[in-house]
Amino acid sequence: MVLIDALFINKGGGAVLLQYLIEKILAHPQKDDFFFVLDPRFHKPEALTENYTIINNKISARIAFYKQNKDRFSKVLCFANTPPPIRLRATVYTYFQNQKLLEAPKRKFNPKFFKLYLKYLFVKRYNKNTDYYIVQTPHMVRELIALKLKTGKEILTIPFYDDSKYKQAHPPFNERVKDEFVFISNPSPQKNYPALLNAWEYLLEKGYTPMLHLTIDDTAPHLLARVKILVAKGARITNHTNLNPRDLYFNCPYLIFPSVMESFGLPLIEAVDSGMKVLASDLPYTHEVIVPSLAFDPYDKVSIASAVIKALTTDLPFPEMITKNEVDRLVGLFT
Repeated sequence: MVLIDALFINKGGGAVLLQYLIEKILAHPQKDDFFFVLDPRFHKPEALTENYTIINNKISARIAFYKQNKDRFSKVLCFANTPPPIRLRATVYTYFQNQKLLEAPKRKFNPKFFKLYLKYLFVKRYNKNTDYYIVQTPHMVRELIALKLKTGKEILTIPFYDDSKYKQAHPPFNERVKDEFVFISNPSPQKNYPALLNAWEYLLEKGYTPMLHLTIDDTAPHLLARVKILVAKGARITNHTNLNPRDLYFNCPYLIFPSVMESFGLPLIEAVDSGMKVLASDLPYTHEVIVPSLAFDPYDKVSIASAVIKALTTDLPFPEMITKNEVDRLVGLFT
């Protein structure tokens, strides 16, 4: 029996990838050989009707589960960055998808990183309990090696994503509204919303008013207040809630992606598949998954604004995909 331990996965890119992985496993001839541990906050796929349990999203509940089932599994995939709390006889793989955890040791005295540093200490403590880490990109390999968590031979690069999700017929680029930009993301600090909003204010001061579509939720009232102020000044910004990303990906011409830290950058891939042109941070994570239409300095509002102006006034090239979906290889490790 194979264990997929997905406790603590409940939203964001991790949840999207987990949904897809479950879908692929349930379509596999050996699907009955898999057992899932799920977080109570995760939206369980309706097709998953057996071979799963939902436990409290607490460390104590996870420890209890492993102690009670330590001899039940031959292989384990921990999907939420943290290896098992006990050593197993099974072969253990840990999927690592949070670069912020790897940044935490360098910023442990920064109050904003203190909780992340505590989480990193759990990863470090349990590091001996995993045989391999699985990551999506080469820069994540380098980060893990730099922290001496594993050697290169113990880190597998296996990118995966739903490569059929946005490949349906979509409106041609030339039929889309010419000056609309999209940034679909939660308001976590690394997503760099303040710099993006500063760039939109700078554009307004220079006489440009492109439309910016955002998805800021109520966990960031300071950002919502900032948007309200900019709109009152004349900026064109629309904030969406409960939105199907396809509605924007298929109808707007540009993705703008100012994030300063990503383990993968799934929206970059989705935008390419949707026929958009992509303006993105000039950082390693971007260049390891796509060739963007244009790259900018995400720490500089003028650089971001200049990229937008260039998109509005010139014919940018379409982005190119570099990464590829290796979900079959991932599932193959466990079958």
